[in-house]
Amino acid sequence: MNKLIVALIASAFAATAVAQTATPAVAPAEKAMMKQETVKEATKVGEKATPAAEAAAAKKNVDASKKIAKSTAKEKQAAGKATAKAAAMETTGAANAAGAAEAKAMKGTPKALPTTADKKKAVDETTKAKASQ
Repeated sequence: MNKLIVALIASAFAATAVAQTATPAVAPAEKAMMKQETVKEATKVGEKATPAAEAAAAKKNVDASKKIAKSTAKEKQAAGKATAKAAAMETTGAANAAGAAEAKAMKGTPKALPTTADKKKAVDETTKAKASQ
């Protein structure tokens, strides 16, 4: 047990020492290439829309959305009521009312074999039928 504890402590020290080492340095030539790529991406023309073009597109979208008919307050209320009713059905269990009514109706039906004598007779007939096969 002591050896296990010593091994765990030693591995913790080793992991800490590895985590504190410096990251490998990037060569200056490679660093310059990375900087060139960054500058090249930033100065591309034509692929990215200019701020003026973005503003024009936004204005066009706003104008298009104003042409679409908006829903009235009554429509919004009706949609809200429908959503509330559906949520109430889920949380109160009203959706299961039909299943409960069906189960209640079946509760009073008589059993197929009400007495033990009938059950014994049915078992004997079944075993005779299987034995003769």
